[in-house]
Order: sequence, then C-alpha cells, then structure tokens
Amino acid sequence: GTTGATGVTGATGVTGATGATGATGVFQQFQVSVNTPNTSGSSAILLTAAPTTLKTITVTSIPAGSRVWLTGIVGWEATAGTSSIQLQILRGATVIFSTNAHAAANSAFATTNVNHVDTTPGTGNVTYSLIAVMLVGTGTAVGGITFTGSLINP
Repeated sequence: GTTGATGVTGATGVTGATGATGATGVFQQFQVSVNTPNTSGSSAILLTAAPTTLKTITVTSIPAGSRVWLTGIVGWEATAGTSSIQLQILRGATVIFSTNAHAAANSAFATTNVNHVDTTPGTGNVTYSLIAVMLVGTGTAVGGITFTGSLINP
C-alpha cells in the first residue's frame, strides 16, 4: 500500500551538558595605541635629537617564558633638508630595538615600520614605548601612527 502522512514532530529534548573549554590560544592581550583618526596629517609632533615618545602600551600579567610581539608604523616628514630618524622600542627605560630611516629632502614624507619580538619580557606588567629620535635634521610625526603588542604564551 501507500505510505501514510508524516506524523507531528515531537518536542525538543533537553540540552546536554556544556563541553570542556578548549585550550587557550598562543596569542593573548592584543594591545594597540593609534591616532584617532589614524591618517596622514593626524599628528604634528615635532621631532628633534631629544627622544620623543609617540605611543605607549602595557601588556599585563605576563607569565614566565612568554614573548611579546611588537609592531609599529610612523608617518613622518623631514622639515630641515636631508634628515635621518631612528625609531626605538623601549621596555620600561631600556631600548630593546631600533632602526634608522632617511628622507632625502626638505618636506619629504616617509613611512617607517618597526617589527620586533621581545624574547625576554620578564613577568608581570610591562610597558613598551615607541620613541622617535632625529639623528640628522628635524622632522614632524604627521601620522598615521600605530603601535601594537601581543603576548605570545609559552
């Protein structure tokens, strides 16, 4: 014979217990400090031979054996002819990374990036700073400016 009509669907059963929480990922605590808006012309920070703090972040509760991945970008303009800039990353008051860049003419715009892994951050709360120092000439940090850090668990 023919198959009969499908019957009414029954009530939904009870939801089962929640499963165990999965493992924590390796990357934690993404910290960021940016201009708002983060565009060219969003800053007018005079840069000279004196160290100038552009951005600061703090990574908290760092466990033993961890690392911290730090990145940054600075848009800047040479304001006194041929100019050279050094960008530094400081852990507290200690320089842990630096790189130099050059602009060949007055009013020349440049963008300089930093990328570093702090393999010995210590434990607890650690503050990092992105610093600019003019080695030759003067300049202005005109933006965008971004500084990020992410805890990498052991």
